[in-house]
Amino acid sequence: RPHYVAPRLPVVLCHGLYGFDTLGPESLPSLRIHYWRGIKEAMTDVGAKVHVTRVPSSGSIAQRAEELHSQLRRWFNGQEINLLGHSMGGLDGRYLISHIQPSEYRVRSLSTVCTPHRGSPFMDCHLLLTNPLRAWQLFYQKIAGLLDTPAYSNLTTEFCNQFFNPSTPNHPDTAYFSYGASYNPKIHTWSSLRLPYEIIRKREGPNDGMVSLYSARWGQYMETVSADHYDVTN
Repeated sequence: RPHYVAPRLPVVLCHGLYGFDTLGPESLPSLRIHYWRGIKEAMTDVGAKVHVTRVPSSGSIAQRAEELHSQLRRWFNGQEINLLGHSMGGLDGRYLISHIQPSEYRVRSLSTVCTPHRGSPFMDCHLLLTNPLRAWQLFYQKIAGLLDTPAYSNLTTEFCNQFFNPSTPNHPDTAYFSYGASYNPKIHTWSSLRLPYEIIRKREGPNDGMVSLYSARWGQYMETVSADHYDVTN
């Protein structure tokens, strides 16, 4: 059984697109849904000090990062912390470190899990789908129209590669680590991630159904886990 050593500094968990901390009535704990189901408990069990944040679920990277900063400066004034971001939460963390440059607290490390640092081809799907998938293309365009939010434009490959990454360099005083995930949708025939998986596979290869291993790499790449994009947080 692996032996884990708790980090000395507090760990702050940052959720992804359409994420949350907990949902459901506080009076009925058994009915509550946790974004980081089991993750916080596992880290706490080995002695880590873990905090869960909540930002606008479908806001832009800048909007989400500003709200994240608002929470962190209240909780950790004068302290050093580690950030751990899933999916879009990793981009929020990078923006906070490089653009907001907080003086009230110091981010010693940012670990990103399945974060689309170079965007996701699925967000570009209307440009990538081929004729045999035309019906799916129209279907997903309708959904995208209903769910049109700043987050979507901030997760395209064009935005991340041509704007976000060039304007958001790593901070020299922060350590950057990353993890990716890969799964086989054939095992889950009716998975909602099957179509996104195929779109991304054709462009960038192995992926978790939303983010490729290529896009997930940032800073020191630590490990590839066998899971889909949502399983990695529970």
